[in-house]
Amino acid sequence: MFEMFENYNQEDSSASSVSTSAVKPVVVVSVGGSMIAREKVDAALIAKFANSINNLRREGFEFVLVAGGGKVARDYIATARTLGVENNFVLDEIAITVTRLNALMLIQAFEGAFPEVLTDVKKIHEILDAKKIPIFGGLIPGFTTDTVAASIAEYIGGIFVNLSDQEGVFNADPRYSKNAHLIPKMSHEKLMRILARTDSRNPGENTILDSFACMILNRSKITTFVLKMQDLENFENAIKGSEFHGTIVESTPEGTEPEEQD
Repeated sequence: MFEMFENYNQEDSSASSVSTSAVKPVVVVSVGGSMIAREKVDAALIAKFANSINNLRREGFEFVLVAGGGKVARDYIATARTLGVENNFVLDEIAITVTRLNALMLIQAFEGAFPEVLTDVKKIHEILDAKKIPIFGGLIPGFTTDTVAASIAEYIGGIFVNLSDQEGVFNADPRYSKNAHLIPKMSHEKLMRILARTDSRNPGENTILDSFACMILNRSKITTFVLKMQDLENFENAIKGSEFHGTIVESTPEGTEPEEQD
């Protein structure tokens, strides 16, 4: 499943070592599609997000962005099903098309963005070297955009940030449980256990993270943030290492667990 990224690591190991040895790791941001467009494109939020990214880039941070499909993709999938489409591969292709449209919309907000929606992970290093922002949508049917972003973070030795309308990772789904509470800090193993309770891989399914993405984050112990996109000051604080509201997932030495609240 992940051979394409493993091959890239073998072919471009020297470039990867440069990125991982940088003082500030590249930040790979998975942008929830519903943050880009729900009933209509949210131009104000996109502009504010671009301003936050620009602020952080001036402080030396580099970014790769991956746009999700969100509600628009789910609406297209639902419509396709009513028209008789039952093939999950085809439904995923429809969703991928929506993610790439959302990615193209993000490109318009950034003067420093590479002008095309990327589909080739191998181009990331040369684009970053040119001081541009690589922006992706979906890549492969069966892969969520969170999985794409996690794979890219693994490839370039970066950190992973999930931005959506949810404040972080909860011990239960806050949409359905009144007793759900935010877990501010956890291990990768704990993240996998929590998300395994609600994970689904149906086309367009709406979960905070999926099991494939979590598997990648866990196997390479990628520092992970789950944050609410509407609070962009909070996003900037998290990236800069300041106090923030949300969830951080960190590696644990010798298999020990960090202090957790669950």
